[in-house]
Amino acid sequence: MKRAAKIWRAVLSLAVVILIFGIWRLPVGEERYSVIGAWIQVFRAESFMDFWILSPAGPTLALCHITVTLAGVLYLLRLILMVFGKKIHILDLASRAMVFLSLNVCILVANVYESVNNNSPLNEEQKQLVPLLFVSIASLFEYVGFRFLDEWYEQLAAYHEVKRQEREAKLRRKKALYFPGRYPKELTILIWENFRESMSDGILLIVGGALTAIFLIVSFGVFLTAGAIPQIPGIPRWLLRLQGIFQGATVMIIFLCVLLMYNLISNYSKVRNREYRTFLVLGIRTRTIYLLFAVEFGVSMILSAVTGLCSGGLVYTLIRHVLKDRIALPPFFSIEVLGWGGIGFLLILVFATMLNQENILRMGNSTVLYEEKEAETIPNAVWRRIIFGLWVFELGEKCYTMTFMDGRIAGYIFAAIGLFMILTGCMVRSVKKAAGNQDKLLRNILWKKEWRYRFKKNRWSIYVMLVVHICVLSFEGVPLIGAVITPQASDQLPYDIVSMVYDQDMDRVKAVMDTYDVDVQIYPMVRVSSISGNSSLQQDERSVNTEQGAYIGITEDTYRSLKEALGEKSKDLDLKDGEIYTVYQQNVSMPSRSLDYSGSRTGNYLRFGQPLFYYSVDRKHELFQGHKETGRERDLLIGMLGEGEQEHLVVFSDEEFERGYTKIREKNEENLPILREQGELAWEQYLMEHEDNLTDGPTNLILWDVPKEQYDDVVLALSFLEEDHPIDRLFDERVGNLYPKDQMITTVREFNVGDMAIQAVAAALLFVFGLFQIYSKTESEAAAIREQDLFLLRLGMKEKERKRLMHRQIHKPFWISAAAGVVVEAVFALLTFENRSYQPDDILRYTIAAVIFTIFYYLLWEIWLTYMERKIWKGMGKQK
Repeated sequence: MKRAAKIWRAVLSLAVVILIFGIWRLPVGEERYSVIGAWIQVFRAESFMDFWILSPAGPTLALCHITVTLAGVLYLLRLILMVFGKKIHILDLASRAMVFLSLNVCILVANVYESVNNNSPLNEEQKQLVPLLFVSIASLFEYVGFRFLDEWYEQLAAYHEVKRQEREAKLRRKKALYFPGRYPKELTILIWENFRESMSDGILLIVGGALTAIFLIVSFGVFLTAGAIPQIPGIPRWLLRLQGIFQGATVMIIFLCVLLMYNLISNYSKVRNREYRTFLVLGIRTRTIYLLFAVEFGVSMILSAVTGLCSGGLVYTLIRHVLKDRIALPPFFSIEVLGWGGIGFLLILVFATMLNQENILRMGNSTVLYEEKEAETIPNAVWRRIIFGLWVFELGEKCYTMTFMDGRIAGYIFAAIGLFMILTGCMVRSVKKAAGNQDKLLRNILWKKEWRYRFKKNRWSIYVMLVVHICVLSFEGVPLIGAVITPQASDQLPYDIVSMVYDQDMDRVKAVMDTYDVDVQIYPMVRVSSISGNSSLQQDERSVNTEQGAYIGITEDTYRSLKEALGEKSKDLDLKDGEIYTVYQQNVSMPSRSLDYSGSRTGNYLRFGQPLFYYSVDRKHELFQGHKETGRERDLLIGMLGEGEQEHLVVFSDEEFERGYTKIREKNEENLPILREQGELAWEQYLMEHEDNLTDGPTNLILWDVPKEQYDDVVLALSFLEEDHPIDRLFDERVGNLYPKDQMITTVREFNVGDMAIQAVAAALLFVFGLFQIYSKTESEAAAIREQDLFLLRLGMKEKERKRLMHRQIHKPFWISAAAGVVVEAVFALLTFENRSYQPDDILRYTIAAVIFTIFYYLLWEIWLTYMERKIWKGMGKQK
């Protein structure tokens, strides 16, 4: 059967390779390319996306191509190793995982192509993707069949052995559980005294559960509801609230809460296990042990839930009161806060308990009194873990630098996974190196034995603290520091008034200019829209996106003039047709973004004119033309008008701009009188008949510098720009034709302060979690540290040396995690500088603020650790 299993695996692996490299075809444009043929076309193109932009699926198909190629290469490597009789377990896992990842991406591609031809349940492009389904089936059959053939006889023998052991165990339990009568009353007193003696561990569990409940209440209330989640018809709003659970801060807090509860339950179960072991030796029933633990644990969790929910309610109510003028938060007694917070606590409790299942079950069958003294196993691989960890960390960096992933959690998750592998490899290397140098090992035996005998526990403690540092200093620190160094709202608006004016309104605007003592700059402009201006990853290619991009198109000359007006030096763009240069009107705290989220950074689909309420989705790549973004910068040339999401400046070549500018002016000249006469009815009728707008927005960008005493009068005189064109605001409430500075200052300030408040609350919650995490770790080790100190005291070690040893045991894991945290913080800060186009003065202000924030953060950690150290030392004095 072993030989049959190997043949089965080789044949199906060969089938997978043939399906991927020989049969599967990628539909790009009118052609169909093999995997290798597509790579040839990619290398022939000027850039990676120039080839894929020919397909409606664009970047999604490109990602599918990459994952399928990796799957095929991994399976090919496996096949070669099989020929030479070699096997690498991690390669088997990686190849199968990559196949099913490719299938998931392929499903996304198929969804995109569903909009290409709605008349057929399976169009031609989708048919070309079907072989990948057979690749997944072959991979699944290869794994299941190999396991079945390889382990058939072993599984059959193991089955009979298990049945025999079950019969013997059942007979043994029947004899062991024969215990006539009842336990004496003294046993109840003994159990209570034993529980009271270890009350500190129970209190620690209760406090940890309470803090978890507090974290969940605040996170679900603030972060789950702070975002503007749109109401989708037909879907209940309570269900839409679940979208917010994937917001970064909430996910990180939930993840750390799981780690906290896992550690607390693990420590508590191990402590109780040591004490219950004595009762087992004395003859207490196993089920009685489980009953005792269930009562203790259940009462502790009920107390922690009640305490946590009440305390969390008070904290949340206080936060809600402080932020009431900035963020609309739901009341505490609501399904979003108390409901989902309570359910989240229950699910985390169940999950953390399941992770500790082995420790709990061991209570009823372990009688080995020295079990905790045995050394923990140490992994063997060193460089393989480090190299793989560096690769995963690099993958996290790549995710972070993707425009649509900036500020999201995915990059940090990959970085955290990679750091775990790197940390493991470095610690294994340290232990092995110390074991090889006996002289150095003996000089530091008291410290090195901690690494050797408690390897996994130390690794887990360092890693949890490192995750906390990453969350506070990078995940929350980057946006928080960005918000801190953001200039004042008035500095983000260089002009007193910014207006967009139709040609037909220029006479009235010029009358205002003549009436008041104002300085104006007038530039030609056009409205520019994209298929999707929404940065959400959940895009639907089969419907019209209701949140399209709404931007300002200008010429290269206008770009240079705007730069000169602010005393800045412009770049020599030299754009050609189909090329754009983007100047993003957003501050330093905002994540980088793209103009169009339906394509890619090199394939922005844009059209001259305002967004369309309706169009045939199979014609969207005719209505919206692909443009290559040759460069980008972040510079507030006209101000942050659309909350950093809209009203960015898009620079076109002079020839392309002139064509769009002329077309829109002629359309407005012809149709604006009709719109003013017949209203929205004429607009809707024209849109349904022509799949185009009746008018397409203003064509004059006017920047105003107004004397302070005349400001209100000028704003009032220009108010007709909004009143006469109400339909221009229907596309997006943030986009208009008139932006008075005083009104925009309020909007920008509320946006900045609200964002800073949310990030500060998240960072504070994560920091408190970290402090309690190290507190629970130190408290769980306090008894062992006291026993060690008493032993060394009796051996004659000086007090100064014993203090130094304890200081090192408590502080060194933190120092290791702190050093790694600073490196990660620096890496993500550098990526942020590049991704968000920071200027030198922005980098300097960010660096200064980050250094101060990091020093203050680590100083608080040192104060807390010193307090814990003194607390344990004080307990040692009482013991002596």
